[in-house]
Amino acid sequence: MPTFEISLADLEKLIGRHLPRGSQLAELLSYAKAEIESEEGDIATINVEDSNRPDLLCVEGLARQLRGALEIEIGLKNYSVHPSEYKVIVNGKLENIRGFIACAVVKEVKLSDDLIKQLMQMQEKLDATHGRGRKKTSIGLYNLDGIKWPLKYTLTKPHENAFVPLGFSDAMAPHEILKNHPKGQEYGNILKNLEEYPIFIDSANKVLSLPPIVNSNDLGQINENSENILVEVTGTDYNAINNILRLFVMSLADRGGKIFSVKIDYPYRKTDTTPNFDTKRMTLHPQKVNDCLGLKLDAVDMMKILKKMRFGAGQNLDAVSNNVLADVPAYRIDVMHAVDIYEDIAIGYGFHKFVSEPIALPTTGSLSPAEKVSRKFREICIGLGAQEIMSFDLTNKDNLFKLMGTKEEKVVELENPMAFTFSCLRNKLLPSVMEFLSKNTKKEFPQKVFEVGDVVYPDSKKDEMSVTEQRLCFAISHSDVTFTEGGQCLDAIFSNLGIKIAVKEAEHESFIAGRCAAIYAGKERIGIIGEIHPQILKNLGLEMPVVAFEIRL
Repeated sequence: MPTFEISLADLEKLIGRHLPRGSQLAELLSYAKAEIESEEGDIATINVEDSNRPDLLCVEGLARQLRGALEIEIGLKNYSVHPSEYKVIVNGKLENIRGFIACAVVKEVKLSDDLIKQLMQMQEKLDATHGRGRKKTSIGLYNLDGIKWPLKYTLTKPHENAFVPLGFSDAMAPHEILKNHPKGQEYGNILKNLEEYPIFIDSANKVLSLPPIVNSNDLGQINENSENILVEVTGTDYNAINNILRLFVMSLADRGGKIFSVKIDYPYRKTDTTPNFDTKRMTLHPQKVNDCLGLKLDAVDMMKILKKMRFGAGQNLDAVSNNVLADVPAYRIDVMHAVDIYEDIAIGYGFHKFVSEPIALPTTGSLSPAEKVSRKFREICIGLGAQEIMSFDLTNKDNLFKLMGTKEEKVVELENPMAFTFSCLRNKLLPSVMEFLSKNTKKEFPQKVFEVGDVVYPDSKKDEMSVTEQRLCFAISHSDVTFTEGGQCLDAIFSNLGIKIAVKEAEHESFIAGRCAAIYAGKERIGIIGEIHPQILKNLGLEMPVVAFEIRL
């Protein structure tokens, strides 16, 4: 779940009203599916529970949503785009490299040091999440006043078009930037093996940026004196770059900026004009909404709630259908089906108003053999004083490999994920359990948790091209935890099941060398146990040591 910092005074200024604190503020933030993770003076760390809502990853997006919740401003918020003669010419060779670009000019923006920090924070969050670490999309901001139009999005040889990258004082060729600049070292793998690199230049051949790596220190740097800004998004997905551009320029418009369009001249597709804030209309059938949510709302009540949640809403005049027409804001890229709007109606209605009812099932059933086994493991773990957790089967490669210090393996990936956070199926449980511990560092210690869940990994020999396997992961965290304590819990589990196991010294990147062992049942290796490596703890922001084991059930 993404987190970011905001100034509460800034949020109040954008909303136009003093906000309560404590539980009342927490209740208000629930309308934006967000909560306060920590609060120090005026600075609050916000945790957004829905990673499919990138529009909420900034203070402007929160303010936009909360103005509706407080009924200060309801319904669709309209954003105007002024026509212009600005133009970007795209090189045809980019089609299969990084083939899409979207741009907008925003004028009369009053920047401050705090606002620039907010923009940089939003840029980083969008690049990391929906941009998939800049592979899919990346954002660039430029000082408009020094740019000569039209602009060219083209290609350069690695040794040509040297420029001074952001934060440096000496000119460097693109290949030197990938090798020596911090951003080049971090994102250079995106351009790895390319004979030519994407480059963004103006008509005077001054370099704006080397997408998606770094801006120039000249045109690609904004400060408190910058009033007119060029926003650019490049990437490999046409819809994604346009979505991200909309979100970014809307935030600037909420700060008083005026938006101007830019024409994108493609040789391999129709000339485009960006940004566009087109809404889409969806028809809601009140009876279906009520059946799904267990409510008894009429069309009028439904429209009031939709407007409160910042949708445009009108009633179909056809007296027979009595449908509600919902206009989806351009920034709501998460809305793909009418059911997605049902959720907003539930939020706007208020979860605290729902009355719980007993489950009535018309059928009977019984536990599967696999479920009987997993329940036995659960009972034993609970008997050992551990708390059961449940996490998502969907995760991302950073959580699975980068944060755990392991080499990337083949996993089952989603072809078109709505969010980077949930882009693949997990092939092990340990990263999910470690992520849970990282979210609960302020809870009481010692902490002892376990999860019984499925993992999935590719297997070309299977009809479904994959294998689903049930596993148990058990973790203990406190200041004095040792390998021995973890081993005692492991032994207790299998002793209760009447199964003999053995452990043999092993090595694994996520565990401390010499404090890691493979677990065997007979001759079959069924899992691993050890003390988590300090670097992994640091990656996840954990201060207490952790001992964990993971076994196949």
